[in-house]
Amino acid sequence: MATPSTNRVLVPKPARTSFNKERPLERNTLLKNQVDHFRELEKRLLAELQTGIQYETVKTEGQAAEYIKKMTTILHPQAFRSGGK
Repeated sequence: MATPSTNRVLVPKPARTSFNKERPLERNTLLKNQVDHFRELEKRLLAELQTGIQYETVKTEGQAAEYIKKMTTILHPQAFRSGGK
């Protein structure tokens, strides 16, 4: 049986320039694809479960982060209630 210490994954700290709230979303392909993916999922949700965020207004990394956070909370409410654990 493996001990908990053998199951640890060390993740390097990202560079300070990795995230910029004001950077245009089109310059970050990963976030743009996440927003696009969540938008497709959101279209299938009941109206009362949708974020109310207009997809066209998500233009910066900061706005994308807020949208992704809201969608993650909707799709995984148990993680939100437990503090992400």
